Amino acid sequence: MKRAGQRGSTLVELMIALAIGLFITAAAIGVMLGNRQTYDTTEGLSRIQESARMAFELLARDVREAGLNSCGGALQFVNVLNNPSSLWWTQWNGGLRGYGGTEAFSGAPIGTAAGQRVSGTAALQVMRSGSQPQTVAAHDTSTRTFTLSPANDALAAGDLAIVCNFSQASLFQVSAATATTVSHDTGGTPGNCSRGLGFADPPDCSTTGQTYRFEANAVLMKLESLAWYVGNTGRAGTTARSLFRVAPQNNAGTLTLVAEEVLEGVIDLQLDYLLEGTTAFVPAASVTNWNAVTGVRIRLQIEEPDRPAAVTDRVRRTMTHVVTLRNRMS
Repeated sequence: MKRAGQRGSTLVELMIALAIGLFITAAAIGVMLGNRQTYDTTEGLSRIQESARMAFELLARDVREAGLNSCGGALQFVNVLNNPSSLWWTQWNGGLRGYGGTEAFSGAPIGTAAGQRVSGTAALQVMRSGSQPQTVAAHDTSTRTFTLSPANDALAAGDLAIVCNFSQASLFQVSAATATTVSHDTGGTPGNCSRGLGFADPPDCSTTGQTYRFEANAVLMKLESLAWYVGNTGRAGTTARSLFRVAPQNNAGTLTLVAEEVLEGVIDLQLDYLLEGTTAFVPAASVTNWNAVTGVRIRLQIEEPDRPAAVTDRVRRTMTHVVTLRNRMS
């Protein structure tokens, strides 16, 4: 009986099978890597869009309300704070002041340390009234005391405040506050240079000052001074820049500046301004009267966060948004 010979794969067939297997494996790995890269890009764009929405919303809200108070445009503005020009957050300038990329701003010094402003990026200072106006029931000029109705629930000793009617607005520091009263005596830091809240030209900063009594139904509100800028995070593992907000905070009657990191991944901020009666936006260096600014063009460059510092191909986008100052539109 004839025995059938044994048969199997030849070496050539085996090599071909291995080659095909390697090719299929490489293709599968390539598809997986491509999907991963697509996912990373999509995730990065989503984070950028999310950061852009939040950044523009926060910036736009402050810019729209710059210089705004519950009395509208008062005819006269009085600042009785001590040496108001020595501190950016006590110097009333109509509510808005911008700084170019190389222009010094004491609220955000340019440097490389954590929290310091990145060279070449703009900064924006905003002053506006708070969101909880109080109604004045009576004003006793002899005791320098406002009686409020309903009760005071927004102001504490040390806060900066604005009291106004439709003819005058006065900026001062609250010297004392209770559940129903707010006082404006001298003393404190920076403190009030005078007890009177009346207008004088030149300003009267004597202890008595110019006496002025606000009638019932005047409005008393907290002053909010703040500034926006792009600063260094001090973190080496991820993005090194973020959008910062700096403002004075009241700590048991003492005001101290606190810079807070708001949004990571914002690496550049540029600002241009529209002046009343013009049609072209100009940089901060071209603005001579900040009270004439009616609009701000905000340009942000944002990169995807949460990527290692060694990654050089981060997704970046530059976005622009225009904001109108609400209280300067006729």
